[in-house]
Amino acid sequence: MAVLGIDVGYSRNRPSTGLCVIVPGDPEPVRCAHVRAGEALATARALLRGSALAAVGLDGPVRPDLQLTRLGRECERRLGRAPFHLRCKPGSTKAPVGQRLHAEATRLARALVASQPGVRVFEAFPNAFLRTMLGADAFGRVARGAKSQVYWERCASDGILRRVIAALYGAASAPISARLTALTQRDERAASVCALTAAAGALGLATRVGDPDDGWISLAPRRFLADWAREAL
Repeated sequence: MAVLGIDVGYSRNRPSTGLCVIVPGDPEPVRCAHVRAGEALATARALLRGSALAAVGLDGPVRPDLQLTRLGRECERRLGRAPFHLRCKPGSTKAPVGQRLHAEATRLARALVASQPGVRVFEAFPNAFLRTMLGADAFGRVARGAKSQVYWERCASDGILRRVIAALYGAASAPISARLTALTQRDERAASVCALTAAAGALGLATRVGDPDDGWISLAPRRFLADWAREAL
């Protein structure tokens, strides 16, 4: 089951898009890259190397019907309230930056659905995926721009990433875990969390936040969530 994660880049503010493909059992089971936003689809095809794509995780607002909206969404409102608001609050789709991200994520989703029959699309949010697996008091306040790296480092050092990968990939997890935990580039790390989101979603294990109309943000399997996050959801 090949899965693709895309940390969506857009316009001048985010010229770099991270991509990560995971193909369990392949001699090179993890393939990552970071490229300019306009090169994302071609790079995804190159990384897949002909493998059929089962699921994609996109770090950007995506409605289930792949239509655009100018409104905020329930999944964003829920993760914008306490106790999530200081730890992993998403931006709003209706904000100007959210609109650009929404448009680019939807463009990518539509193209992948058209070119990869049967692919399932999941909305990822790497900061929340990682932070909700860590204890309530794991950190003090972390600067917004530093959260993805800080959360990744803690999940990797505490063995949480390895355990999640083992739960998703079983006997095939060791080389995947070794490759993912060795990543250092920010966009590629985020894309790998998007790929794990896609894997969890495809297996029916992801924790979903949202509603069927405007969509869900998918988090780690519920059994990996910290108590504070599990109780709040």
